[in-house]
Amino acid sequence: MAEPSLIEQVGILNSTLTAIEGRLARGQAPVEGLEDFKSALDDMRLRLWGLLSAAGGDDYKGFQERFRIRRATEMCRGLSGDLRAGAVSGRHTELSGLHDAAAELGKSIDQARQHAF
Repeated sequence: MAEPSLIEQVGILNSTLTAIEGRLARGQAPVEGLEDFKSALDDMRLRLWGLLSAAGGDDYKGFQERFRIRRATEMCRGLSGDLRAGAVSGRHTELSGLHDAAAELGKSIDQARQHAF
């Protein structure tokens, strides 16, 4: 049997996610289907990464680096906005580790920039 196309895989993921959300809305733990959803999502991410990498052309390494930086920037800005809006609680103990990692990242960025020019 042929592997589903990306469009078909998105449909499958959407159906599975809808079922999981339905279970959560009814107060049920979303155990059924969660492993299948994670597996399908991981597979789709790998396939998309392959397509994006192929689209990067001759500068594959540079493409990957820019992609990672843009994705990290997007995640940081999203989480920052959620924290400011109160959509994410400030009580999570993981925030301490994130704060340290963000400070370390800032130093690493400064150091990398100094050596780049």
